[in-house]
Amino acid sequence: MRNGERTGRPAGSKGGNKERILEAARAEFAAKGFRGTTMRSIATGVGLDVALLSHYFGNKEGLFAATMELPEEAQDILTEALSGPFETQGERLTRGYLGLWENPATGPQMQVLARSVLGNEAATERMRTLVTGAITGPGVTPLITDRQSGFALAMTQLVGVAFARYLAHIPQLAELDFETLVARTAPAVQLHLGAADD
Repeated sequence: MRNGERTGRPAGSKGGNKERILEAARAEFAAKGFRGTTMRSIATGVGLDVALLSHYFGNKEGLFAATMELPEEAQDILTEALSGPFETQGERLTRGYLGLWENPATGPQMQVLARSVLGNEAATERMRTLVTGAITGPGVTPLITDRQSGFALAMTQLVGVAFARYLAHIPQLAELDFETLVARTAPAVQLHLGAADD
């Protein structure tokens, strides 16, 4: 140890340190974006040597990519929302998508994706895959696959609400309880879902 600086690996399990790094990185990337975040600031935040971050993730790009990984069930949530009766798909899709933002397990990844999507092609592709992948999953009704532009408009509505509530923190949306948010948003989403392609 030189001048009080940690040079070795700290005690604790590999998985534990890796998860701590990812949690801190998600918070940093969500708050400062890709350019404003450094490996050193993340390492300092969790009290680990920056070399350990490089050991696990290679570089900042590798760490950033890891923070964007959503649990496998995230895609399933959107796909399942589009299966079942058409009359209630708007409510299910609204609840499923905004629920990803609301859930502490997936919300930070959604924020990282959203804050990075305009300036990072990998983030843009990840968001595109999440959104468009929902209409290609098994069990999705033919009605949805025949109305992809309507689905795209529905997702635009939901992305806008998510940005306003979870990133811009617009009080009129941020202060609504989740059930009220879903109830007020779902009718517009349902309207878009009903729009047929030409």
